[in-house]
Amino acid sequence: MKSAFLFSKKIFLLTIPVLTYSPLHHFAYANTRTQSIWCSISDPASERIFVSNPIRRPIPSRMAIMDYGSRFARTVNSRFGLHVVLEGNHCHAFPSSYRAATTYAALVSRMADQNFKIISVSIF
Repeated sequence: MKSAFLFSKKIFLLTIPVLTYSPLHHFAYANTRTQSIWCSISDPASERIFVSNPIRRPIPSRMAIMDYGSRFARTVNSRFGLHVVLEGNHCHAFPSSYRAATTYAALVSRMADQNFKIISVSIF
């Protein structure tokens, strides 16, 4: 009886790594990765640029990023009286927050050098 218990204990201990690293385990946590997304629209006529802050979101499809862009354009249109195309490519997605922040800072500093007024617009 004691040897049967020890044998079942060994089998149980051997199955723990299999259960921990199963394909279902990987599938369950595959969608928890994130991307950094930010949006921008420039208005050269009034020398303004509208930008949103970079934020982390679960990795969306390209259609979801386009939806964020149209929501950003609708927000800019309604708050500032512009007529920006809703179907434009206004949002930018990056795999890491570092790349998003450096690209965001580069755009803001380049536009500030050109004397554009930077206006922060929050949509998320």
